[in-house]
Amino acid sequence: MGTVSEYLDSFGSVSLAASPLNEVDCYIISKIGAPDFSGIVPPDGGEVSLAEAVGGYAGRYGDAGNYLGLLASPHIVPVIRRLPDTVRYGSLRLSGFVKKTDPDRTEQFSALTVVLPDGRPFVTFRGTDDTLIGWKENMLMGVEPEVRAQTDALGYLREAAGRHAGELIVGGHSKGGNLAVFAAARSEPALRSRICAVYNFDGPGFHPAFLREEGYLDVRPKTHTLLPQYSIVGTLLTQDSGFDIVKSSRSGAAAHDGFVWETDGGAFVRCAALSRGSITFEDVMTDALAKTDLRSRRACIDELFGALEAAGVRTLTDLTESRLRRSLIFLHSMRRAGASRKFAAEILESLLLNWLFPPDRGF
Repeated sequence: MGTVSEYLDSFGSVSLAASPLNEVDCYIISKIGAPDFSGIVPPDGGEVSLAEAVGGYAGRYGDAGNYLGLLASPHIVPVIRRLPDTVRYGSLRLSGFVKKTDPDRTEQFSALTVVLPDGRPFVTFRGTDDTLIGWKENMLMGVEPEVRAQTDALGYLREAAGRHAGELIVGGHSKGGNLAVFAAARSEPALRSRICAVYNFDGPGFHPAFLREEGYLDVRPKTHTLLPQYSIVGTLLTQDSGFDIVKSSRSGAAAHDGFVWETDGGAFVRCAALSRGSITFEDVMTDALAKTDLRSRRACIDELFGALEAAGVRTLTDLTESRLRRSLIFLHSMRRAGASRKFAAEILESLLLNWLFPPDRGF
C-alpha cells in the first residue's frame, strides 16, 4: 500500500495510453486547479501547457505559493510541480481558469479545464478555500436549494462543453465534488449524455429532493463518490448510499486530504465503515437540523459564523489552538442565550472537536 506520492513514483513514467486513466489520476487532476492561476491560465478557450502554468505560478509566488490554507493539503503544490516532468501528465494542457470570491453574495468559486492527451476535457471544480466566506457557503447548502457556487459550476460546465467536442469528465474534491455532481445533474440531457464520468472526492451531500431529480438519476451510474473513513465534509447533508469509504493514513481534518489516502496501484484502498468521529458529527448535524426550519437554519448559520468572527477568526488559518479554546469558552456562554445560539454552539463545537481536533489526537 502507498499514497499518491508513491503512486507518482511508480506510474509517473507510464503514459495514459499505456495504462488508462484511473481514480488516483482523477484525484490528482482534480487538484491541479487548487493554486491561483489567475493571469497564468487563460479564462477562456486559450490553452497553456502544464509546464507553462506551473512555471508561471512558481515565478510569481515562489515557496510562499506552497501554502493554500489551513485545511489545504501541504502536498498539493509540491505534487503539481512534479507533474510536468512525468510522462503520464507532462502533456496535459490547461484552460478556462476562473476564480471569484464575493463576501456580499457569500460566493466562493474556482474552476479549471484540463485537456487530457487524448483530447478529452476534464472539468475540475476547486473545493472551499481558506476563507470563512467559502465555509459559510458550504453551510448554506443545507438551507438554500441552490448556492451561487453551484450556479457558477453549471454555467462553467456549459461553457467548457461548448468549447470542446465529444466526451468529457467532471470532478472535484471537497465542495468541488459537490459542484461536479450538481453541474452534471442539472445540465441539459444532450450535455449529460456526453459526460462519461463524474468524480466526487469527499464532497458535501445534497438535499433529499435533489437525489430524486431526473438529471441526478441519469448521471448517478457514472458518478464515483469517495469518502475517507474520517470524513466530515462528505457527511454534511444527505449522501447517496452509493459512496465508497477509503482508508486514510491520517485522522481528523488531515484525512480530508486525498494525498494521504491509501493507494493500491491506481485505486484507493477501501474500508468498511466511517470513523466514530464522523458518525458522531453526522448524528449531531442530523439531530440539530431536524429541530429547525429553513428560516431558523439560516439564522443559526449566521450565528455560527458570527461566533467565529467574534472570536477573531477571519480564515481557517486563524483557528489556532489558543483561538479554539477561546471560541469554546465563548460558545459555552452562547448555550444559555437562546435556541439558535445553542444550535450554533453545538454544531461548531462538534465540528472542531470531532474533526479539527479529534479525540484520537488527545486534545
